[in-house]
Amino acid sequence: MSASSPNAQIIAQLLRYLADSGVREVCVAAGARNAPLVAALAASQGVKLWNFFEERCAAFFALGRIMTTQRPVAVVVTSGTAAAELLPAAIEARYQGLPLILVTADRPKSYRGTGAPQSIDQACLFGSQVLAAFDLDEGDAGSWVAPQEILRGPVQVNVCLAEPLETSPSGWDFTQGALPPPAGDAEVDCAASAALLRDWIDAAENLVVVAAGLHPAEAADVAPFLSGLQAPIIADATANLSGFAELQDLLLAGGERTLHAIAPTAVLRIGGVPSWRWWRDLEDDPAVSVVNLCSTGFPGLARRENVRTLPWGTVAKTQVWQWPEHCSLRMATHRAVAKNVRSKIVAAMTAHPLAEPSWMASLRQRIPAGSRVFLGNSLPIREWDVACGDVCQVTFANRGANGIDGLVSTFLGCAVDTEEAWLILGDLSALYDLAAPWIIDQIAASRLRIVVINNGGGKIFARVPGLKALPEEVRSIVENRHALSFEAWAKLWNLDYHLATTTQELDVALPDVCVIEVRPDAVQTEAFWASL
Repeated sequence: MSASSPNAQIIAQLLRYLADSGVREVCVAAGARNAPLVAALAASQGVKLWNFFEERCAAFFALGRIMTTQRPVAVVVTSGTAAAELLPAAIEARYQGLPLILVTADRPKSYRGTGAPQSIDQACLFGSQVLAAFDLDEGDAGSWVAPQEILRGPVQVNVCLAEPLETSPSGWDFTQGALPPPAGDAEVDCAASAALLRDWIDAAENLVVVAAGLHPAEAADVAPFLSGLQAPIIADATANLSGFAELQDLLLAGGERTLHAIAPTAVLRIGGVPSWRWWRDLEDDPAVSVVNLCSTGFPGLARRENVRTLPWGTVAKTQVWQWPEHCSLRMATHRAVAKNVRSKIVAAMTAHPLAEPSWMASLRQRIPAGSRVFLGNSLPIREWDVACGDVCQVTFANRGANGIDGLVSTFLGCAVDTEEAWLILGDLSALYDLAAPWIIDQIAASRLRIVVINNGGGKIFARVPGLKALPEEVRSIVENRHALSFEAWAKLWNLDYHLATTTQELDVALPDVCVIEVRPDAVQTEAFWASL
């Protein structure tokens, strides 16, 4: 391909933009239309290519890489419906604030609206789910968003390539790309926010800190602030605060059950939106004052009254000070409440050792400290909270839109370059992402464990009050009940398979990469929840 050809100019423009935006990894799902892009990336230096046949898997894997590296990752796909497969991951990236760059190859703009093969209207395909969308055709200079803004969420770049699709373009040296500065908050905003936060805390009577969705680096940033504040902290499964010695006396066990018992009148939410039903119920309780400290800017609540959202940089600008003494005196009472909640949970697990939460507690104790753990949505992430383990792992989850698609792929992205990584997800979530293990052979990881909690369907719906009164036939449809085994799935991808029907069966020597199918006892699970 001539360096002066329109295709070569567009590709060079794109590669430079990716490099300057900090991209060092690209997930590729190749086809004819994006072949020139793939060839140019393969000829480039300083960029890692991940090869996929399925676009959804590629995009969710990219999310996992972004979660752990905190750097932008691009996904390059061909034209037509291939581009549409990226929408679920784009939505998750939008609500997590993850810098996912969606590069969609396309036919020239003149083909749009003609019905010619693979010429759907891809420009602005993702609508409000991306922060910006660019549509590059011959002669377009490209009105790019500032690279540092990419760090705030997903962006689409639609690249129109004309035939002939030559596949010998020049590559790019990604090591020469200027890394963008962090997408920090304005200094003046954070200073003003810090003053507002301090005044709000000083006036709070029954304040509780709720923490969720913190990257380990973010947890380290906020730990000194929380240590100085000395307020009670209730952390959900993804807060990653349990490893800080200075916070041990502040972290209260019991999750949302402890929150219900404490009944705070002021809530400082730090990080992501927690998984608890208790948080959703705040929609109807405007008397509870809520302040959010987060990087996404999303309040996590639809109500406007008594809710304020402050930029993440407020933490760095807020001087550490001791919480008012009359508020600190509540800590003894709060600890007693949390201890009582914890005792009830332990008693329920002892009485029902094969209930789902009991299985989760057994898993938590067996996963080595420091391992990366990816938690599936719906029941697994909630049951991890209930399990209250003493071993400190690093946890991740897709809590942007709370979906159950792409979880295996996202986990595998998180698992790269780590000694040991565990995925715990439900059976329907696993069925959503059956193609995900394709990438395992390309991953450098010592040990990968995929744990499928197979309870025969979406049992979280069995606990939704409004659904319990449905006729049995309708409940079966809502729960998607089944009698499937995951042994054949493991065999398809040449993965070792282990079935566990008792917790003792977890105490076997596991191969480096394996699928563990756990089958909890439905009767004990129901009895466990009823006992609380």
